Amino acid sequence: ATMVLVRMLPKVPFLKQVPPSLGAVAVATVLARILKLPVKTLADIAGAETFRGGLAVLPKIGLPDGVPLFSDPLSTLKIVLPFAITMAAVGCIESLLTMQLLDGMADDGKRGSTRRECVAQGLGNVASGFTGGIGGCALLGQSIINMESGGGKS
Repeated sequence: ATMVLVRMLPKVPFLKQVPPSLGAVAVATVLARILKLPVKTLADIAGAETFRGGLAVLPKIGLPDGVPLFSDPLSTLKIVLPFAITMAAVGCIESLLTMQLLDGMADDGKRGSTRRECVAQGLGNVASGFTGGIGGCALLGQSIINMESGGGKS
């Protein structure tokens, strides 16, 4: 049923901007709730107690414990900065090469903004670090699958 929705949703005029797979999952979820269909949920698999706690389960924002940033900032930066610059450069280059490939695949006359891509990725990675996450960059395989599935078309 979900595969039928993936094929049919793009034909509905007011739903053309919604990615078909996302729309199909949303419609299937709503139908399962309304019709009270016996479907497995994350709460069934992981246990309902995993999802209890409200806002307490969200990560805390701040620097990691044990980082001597304030007691000895120069030595901390001396150790961390070379690795941070290397990782940022590799991630930015990979994302920009992925964007260039996707621009060529789209063939719609539009080009992605390299400045916006790098700034957004940098801000996202800094925010991720402050919440205990790890940095990331564009992934070629998933980006190609997204493009071939109709993502990014307007």
